[in-house]
Amino acid sequence: MTRIALVLAGLIVPRALVHASEPSLGTVIPETQVAGGEEVVECAWIDTVAVSGGGGLCSGSLVHPRVVVFAAHCGDGDKQITFGESTGAGGGYTRDTERCVVNPDYLGTSDQAHDWAFCVLAEPVTEIPVTPPAYGCELEAIAAGQPVIIAGFGNNTDSGGAGTKRWAQTEIITTLGNTANIGGGGTSTCSGDSGSSAFIQIDDGSWRSISMTSTGIGCGLTGVHSLMHPAIPWIEETAQIDITPCHDVDGTWNPTGACGDFYAGDETPYGSWDNWCEGTPRSGAAATCGAAYDAEADAEPPTVAVTAPDDGAELDSGVGVSIAIDAVDAGWGVREVWVSIEGMEQPTRDEYPPYGFDGVQFPDGVYTVQAFAEDWAGNLGMSAEIRFGVGMPVGPSEDTGAEADSGAEVGETTAAPMETSDGGDVTSVGEGGETTAGSPQQDDGGAGGCGCGPSGSTPMVGLIGVGMMFGRRRRR
Repeated sequence: MTRIALVLAGLIVPRALVHASEPSLGTVIPETQVAGGEEVVECAWIDTVAVSGGGGLCSGSLVHPRVVVFAAHCGDGDKQITFGESTGAGGGYTRDTERCVVNPDYLGTSDQAHDWAFCVLAEPVTEIPVTPPAYGCELEAIAAGQPVIIAGFGNNTDSGGAGTKRWAQTEIITTLGNTANIGGGGTSTCSGDSGSSAFIQIDDGSWRSISMTSTGIGCGLTGVHSLMHPAIPWIEETAQIDITPCHDVDGTWNPTGACGDFYAGDETPYGSWDNWCEGTPRSGAAATCGAAYDAEADAEPPTVAVTAPDDGAELDSGVGVSIAIDAVDAGWGVREVWVSIEGMEQPTRDEYPPYGFDGVQFPDGVYTVQAFAEDWAGNLGMSAEIRFGVGMPVGPSEDTGAEADSGAEVGETTAAPMETSDGGDVTSVGEGGETTAGSPQQDDGGAGGCGCGPSGSTPMVGLIGVGMMFGRRRRR
């Protein structure tokens, strides 16, 4: 097993941590920001973001292209996420959120051990590498004396300075349960850094997020951080997004093709925000706790089957149809799953098992559905077709050719590649085949959005109201 490298030098003398009486949830945000640090240069520590709206200024960390993690005491509400070095005009790029969720078990600012919250971005940020959470064997580094980087948009003194991103190097002083005391001796988080992470660096040069800043006793004194890894099962189940692509939820090393290409920069400038920090260093395929996902070639396509509705089923009119798909890949893992309806591939993708689409509205008729899956090596598999009726029996098939067995594995397919849809206008089929425009649909972890036909074609049926399926999505 590869050990975590300790890459930052220097010891910080611990300071006594004394908690004043703390306000209740929904009142004043406690003081937490980077004091004793330096202003970042352009494109340094790019995954530390500003979280604003619905409770004042906080900070957060981009741990997945669609997920920003921050602190529960910052509240939920209508948040905006700012990438850059400043929250002022022209200071960076602002991204809207689809939804923000606060840990329902959080009891207030004295409950630092459960100070967890996250936002799902309305659009994925794919231009920059992310800094995922430490997990599995990587958690061994979260111990007293471990060097860390802290960064945030908070004050640099007790009297002000918020809105500018600053960073500093310090260390973990102590850990206790789900919390860690970090910094001191003049260098720590301060007011406005709430929700920001401390980062550790592993031996391939990339970084991992380990915490969310919770509370403190003043700028420059030790800050209390809520550790991130205990929150991961709740975040993944609630967001329906896998933010630990190198591990299963129990910490087992099980990498997919998303386990790599992580942030490996530092305080050095790389590019500019005009080009989304082009040139920022990225890691290769991670091998922290075992072999990299691409250690062996993968030439086999996924095995795919439509498991619901049943082939030949007759379903009630006007009831949303749940399409469930079983997709397994023994190599690099399944990257995404989609369906065709009446031979027309739908643009909506599902990236997180259990795979499927819920609440799909079909006019009365008989429909043929087929599922497709692509793995991280680019191999494509397709299922056998299934037919079902809505408001009428299926009847005999007009296809006189031999049908494939359910769950058939196909190495190649002539189906055109699909484009991911992230909440465009929904097009559905009305009576007589006319098309009608609807409202954008939510895309929860790749399962929502528009299910329209390609431009210039007549859509057969839209995936209307596609949402979560059958509880938790979790790969393999």
